[in-house]
Amino acid sequence: MILLYILSFIVILSKAQESLAFCDEYIEFDLDYFGKFISNAKLSNSTDAILAEKRVLIIDQELNLLSSVSIPKTQTHDCLWIFKQSSDVFFVGCQKNGEAPYLIAYKSINETHYSQFGNIVYFPNINETVIRVIGVQNTLFTIQSKKVTLFTLVWSASDWSIKTTQNVFDKNYFARTAEINITDLAFEPYSQDNLQYYKLIVVEFKLGAFWVDTLVKNNILSPFRTGLIYMPNEFSSNVQYNSAVIHSTTQNASYISFTLFDNGYADVSIKAVYVTTSTTTITNNYNYKGPWASWGPPIKFGNLQGILRRNTLKQSIFNVYNIVIPVAQNENTLTVTSYDPVDTFTSPPQDYPIYYFNPGYRVVHSIENNKLQSCDLYNYKIQME
Repeated sequence: MILLYILSFIVILSKAQESLAFCDEYIEFDLDYFGKFISNAKLSNSTDAILAEKRVLIIDQELNLLSSVSIPKTQTHDCLWIFKQSSDVFFVGCQKNGEAPYLIAYKSINETHYSQFGNIVYFPNINETVIRVIGVQNTLFTIQSKKVTLFTLVWSASDWSIKTTQNVFDKNYFARTAEINITDLAFEPYSQDNLQYYKLIVVEFKLGAFWVDTLVKNNILSPFRTGLIYMPNEFSSNVQYNSAVIHSTTQNASYISFTLFDNGYADVSIKAVYVTTSTTTITNNYNYKGPWASWGPPIKFGNLQGILRRNTLKQSIFNVYNIVIPVAQNENTLTVTSYDPVDTFTSPPQDYPIYYFNPGYRVVHSIENNKLQSCDLYNYKIQME
């Protein structure tokens, strides 16, 4: 079986050479000083943050190292999350199983340099495993298998803290009698009547997903209504729902892509979903069958969508699709179109592969634990000519 995986990787790699031929030389970063790459966050159109084991790297579009900051962590905690909170702040999140996770805030000094702001802050009232921590505005979300808990950021001139709220998305909130199994959370802003809102999509392992509308008040998200995107009627009972990305949304309608698994092994397909407050319409977007399961939620950049897939040997494939999903208005505009990847990028085994889009229709990906490479989306550009 291992030989089969290696052979399949070689075949896929050979097919990807056309894309890889338009890649720049890789940039290698000091493994002893920075450690292995873990995750990334886009800070602006011109800068990105790469979370490594020992430091956070701030790099530009050409992968030049602009600066770096240390990660003050305990010996027992692993720092696995990084996300941009506002135009001048990003967070690194750390956790040890069974203990409260904590965040480290970094605030911009200028366009290229950041420094730690305040102290390490632990999440109150959480002493169990968290799948992920993300945030937007002054609201933080801790994602756990049975619930999503909302917290509020409180800022002062020289410090910050995390405050509990009454908002917990669990089986009671969604009016379910049986326990739920949450796998992901996605959000997207929209405006109506000069007010700002966020649509939240809480992905559920067997049901599909729940949607939650929130109103932004004083930079804090306040939930005010919810509903179920029930999808088992569309697929077999073996299908499991992994992650989601929102392409466009209004208060009454949304276009969303979901990754699905069949029996937890094969990445079956991605579906475009049109959701209103009362109906759900699903069409095939693009399909994939095989042992390379999708890893993490899809990422988007304009009309591009990227899906990272990995096999059991931790080899990765990043498929880039040129898709056209219309603005959420009505389900008649959702066409049944099957897409093939326009560009494909491959990487050897890594614990945490890095992939993201950059302006100019380029992809940055890690080819080893401490090497980054920028590649041109050559086939996409030809297709668009």
